[in-house]
Amino acid sequence: MRKLWKYCLVFCLLLSFVLLCACQQSSMPEQETEDFTVWLNMNTEYPEQQPSSVQEGTPAKVIILIGQSNATGCSLNSYLQAHVGEEQFAVYEQGYDSVRINYCLDDHKYSSGGAFVKTDLTCAAEGCFGPELGMAEVLSAAYPDEQVFLLKYSMSGYSLHHHWLCGGQRGSIYEAFMGFAKTYLQTLRDAGYDARVGAVCWMQGESDTTDFKAAQYLENQSAFAAYLREDLTDYAEEGGIYFIDAGISNSPYCEPAYPAINEAKVQFAQQSELNLYFSTIDAGYTVHKEPEGEPDWGHYDAESELELGRTFGKLVVQSYQNRNHE
Repeated sequence: MRKLWKYCLVFCLLLSFVLLCACQQSSMPEQETEDFTVWLNMNTEYPEQQPSSVQEGTPAKVIILIGQSNATGCSLNSYLQAHVGEEQFAVYEQGYDSVRINYCLDDHKYSSGGAFVKTDLTCAAEGCFGPELGMAEVLSAAYPDEQVFLLKYSMSGYSLHHHWLCGGQRGSIYEAFMGFAKTYLQTLRDAGYDARVGAVCWMQGESDTTDFKAAQYLENQSAFAAYLREDLTDYAEEGGIYFIDAGISNSPYCEPAYPAINEAKVQFAQQSELNLYFSTIDAGYTVHKEPEGEPDWGHYDAESELELGRTFGKLVVQSYQNRNHE
């Protein structure tokens, strides 16, 4: 009987301890309010397919497109076709041979296999397109007699604070991206091009919209852009690399801190003439219409994604005009 009583006492003490720990745990703030670092195991093997050789020193504009899923491209081709009509959609299907793209998305889930391919409707998630389409439309018209190259690298759903950066330093996604960029910039140079990066187009921020991460965004983006410019110095266009930054949407997906993210982007743009910002909210880009009846609140509707790319393209053209004092 005494032994049974001792077992009961031990059980009650253990139960009390568990309940106490549970109460303490429930009253603790979420880990999001604490700083922590994340290192992802990224695939950094990049196959090389050299473009056709050209005369040594042939100038080549290179534009980098990076970010998360709205940079990857999750807007549906089927809705784009309905908006632009059969004739224009056929142009997009044909693609832009004068704007070649090399892409690696979501850690090689979608890629061009190391090749520079014409920019068309197949350079994003399956059945979708990204900003590269509108960019190619604008850039091919602006530079009809030149070869333009896009380097597109994205990681859908990952934050600047924990993933692109790591404790304020170059993070796992950043390092993987930089390996991608340098590999294919050198590939272009090996083919004879004087390949120079004129601008980086940045479509990111949705995964930093907690109050904690948003409070760090200006400092993080300032460090991020500085790392980019430092690490790409050998490939930079004369006058430096423009950083062209798109604001994020005000969808429920971006609550609660999308205003803080966009304000940080505005403040960053004010730090240098090489930093350009545009508001997707003020431009009227939407996320609530498609698919019809079950909208994808995290991604831009087809017309808006096309306009997102066009705006990037127009600001790229503006950056070269600024550089040439046109």
